[in-house]
Amino acid sequence: MGRRITRKQMKQDEFVSTMDQLIRRFGEYWKVALAGLVAVLVIVFIWWMIGQWSGKQADAASEKLSQVVTAYQEAVARGGATDLSKAEAGFAEVIEEYGRSGQADVARLYQARIQLGRGETDTARATLVQLVNRHKDDAIGRLAALDLVRLRAASGQGAEVAAELEKMVVGRNTQLPRDVALFELGEVFIAEQKPDQAREYFQKLVDEFPESPYVAQARQRLGELG
Repeated sequence: MGRRITRKQMKQDEFVSTMDQLIRRFGEYWKVALAGLVAVLVIVFIWWMIGQWSGKQADAASEKLSQVVTAYQEAVARGGATDLSKAEAGFAEVIEEYGRSGQADVARLYQARIQLGRGETDTARATLVQLVNRHKDDAIGRLAALDLVRLRAASGQGAEVAAELEKMVVGRNTQLPRDVALFELGEVFIAEQKPDQAREYFQKLVDEFPESPYVAQARQRLGELG
């Protein structure tokens, strides 16, 4: 009489058979699997190295930019043209070494301001427009946009600038924060010799944005306007 095979033994046999098949398949494909694993590890290592290098580059760019900005600010405070030329050369080095990084674009912004101080408005305007287009939603773009607004207002485009600033004040244009737009509107109307309108915008800035860094200047303007 044959030996009766229990259900438990059948399950054990199936398990042994399955494990045997897996071991055989692993034996056939282990080299391919190992090669794939090595490739993944190499890619991860390369990305890690790139991240390390990028971090060091960013730190170096920020440090150098900070040094040049400090030199620029000191030169402006002293009013020394020679020192300003040195700062301009420093900004050029940041741009040359760090290409289109954020730090290089900050250097371009300062270069444009130096050019504006020398009356090179066309060159400065072209740089500022590029920065605005490249940085639509960050601080660099807003600072460049502010410089463009002031340049255009000084160039006799006060009416057009005022219309654009009005859109920023009501939120239809977000190129500049509302408090900045209010202050610049007041400045435009002072230049246009419209003190009543200027007073209105300075007062609105003081009332609606008490924490704005422009409040102190707005109060000063209100005092001057009487």
